[in-house]
Amino acid sequence: MYFPASLRLRRYLTPSYLAVALVSFFWGTTYPAIRVGVAHMPGLMLASVRQTLAGTLLVLFYLLKGQALPRPSEMGKLLMMGLLLLGISNGLLSWAEQYLPSGLAAIMAATCPLAIVWFSIWFLPGARFTGGLYLGMVLGLCGIAIIFSPEIFHTPTHGFLLGAGLILCSVVSWSGGTIYAARHPLPLPLLYATGWQMLLGGVTLMPICAVSGQYIPLTRVPSEAWWAISYLIVFGSMIGYVAYVYAISTLPPAQVSIYAYINPLVAVAIGAWWLKEPVTLRTILGAGVTLGGVYLVQKSFKPASSSKSASPPAKAEIPGVRTHP
Repeated sequence: MYFPASLRLRRYLTPSYLAVALVSFFWGTTYPAIRVGVAHMPGLMLASVRQTLAGTLLVLFYLLKGQALPRPSEMGKLLMMGLLLLGISNGLLSWAEQYLPSGLAAIMAATCPLAIVWFSIWFLPGARFTGGLYLGMVLGLCGIAIIFSPEIFHTPTHGFLLGAGLILCSVVSWSGGTIYAARHPLPLPLLYATGWQMLLGGVTLMPICAVSGQYIPLTRVPSEAWWAISYLIVFGSMIGYVAYVYAISTLPPAQVSIYAYINPLVAVAIGAWWLKEPVTLRTILGAGVTLGGVYLVQKSFKPASSSKSASPPAKAEIPGVRTHP
């Protein structure tokens, strides 16, 4: 049946699709915003301040609504998730952007599903490799190699090696946290649990900042960094997560997951326009190959077969790429 263009357009202007659009855009802009912030303060410290403040606001909102405090057993799981997902992972990503352009950092971070697959094979019952998974993982790695071919085939700088290594560790931490969260579901509102993860992840980063030297007195943090942190809190951690939670509660996961492929493109575009980061044909080609590989991995991943097991099949799915809002 043919539908007029106005009706087809109206279908995609529903609140659910607008929420996906907000997630796709705002989460993509967090990478350039982090890049601005780390130009004025250490990356680990920026992540710690951002996550602590954003988590405090979300937790207080739910507590004022009458939500009960998590039980001690739940708090332990929230601490582990917060440390892996929003503490170490986001902290290392922010640190890496002291050395790498925001667009390239976003493309590298988008390879999270490749690492999640490896964790899934070992820790999620029923998960298994397929031909599409192998091809997707090879494509993803080839895309990264295309982007960084000048550094790979020439002597890389110390900054490049450090930045790339930090993002690699960030991806591993996020992937491990994702699998841990899948194996330890919590009976809490998603946004409330996310707030606790932000708060606990940010607080646990504080001593790490002090020990690693990634710290300056708050009185020395310039206004440019505070503006970046404010943007990250409001648009990345608040509006972004609220829109994401609304989208996944009203749309099929396959439709919501499109944000994962738009985020890096937004980051590259904003980085080129706002921060004057160079975008070459090699970058565009590498990004396309990388995201194509990620798409193939997500499409080919085979979850645990639905047998008589009481475990929900969602435990074996690859979560969205966005991990580092």
